[in-house]
Amino acid sequence: MPITNNPVPTVVVTEEVKKVVISSVGVQGPRGKTILNGFGAPADNLGFEGDFYYDKNTTRFYGPKLNDASWADATNYLLSTSTGTFPWELNQVTGPVGGVYSVVITHNFGYNPNVTVKASSGDILETGIDYNSLNEITLTMAQPFSGTAILS
Repeated sequence: MPITNNPVPTVVVTEEVKKVVISSVGVQGPRGKTILNGFGAPADNLGFEGDFYYDKNTTRFYGPKLNDASWADATNYLLSTSTGTFPWELNQVTGPVGGVYSVVITHNFGYNPNVTVKASSGDILETGIDYNSLNEITLTMAQPFSGTAILS
């Protein structure tokens, strides 16, 4: 670009369009993998090796299918869409034990959820989280406060 003393600099952009021309059709590539879905566990005759399946009733995810004949040996996971809010008051906080305060929350989700903690002021706070079981957690904190645990 030439240098000028123009008080309003100008930039000129040009575009060159490239075209791809295919002279002949190639051979068919391998079949891709599919995520199937339905209500209930997948029937063995549904899908092929390498496919996945999502059960809309239970949110269970299966796959990959290890052979065309059956889903029997496919790994499956329960994906949860559950969320819950669990408020607590200051008088429910126990401690201090060893300088730590705590509150126990029984959620009955059947898995270890993600946890977000909000103080009653609305501030998001970091706390310790102990997963006591698949249905119960303990929040630990340096100072007692009332708030809400949002579990998902």
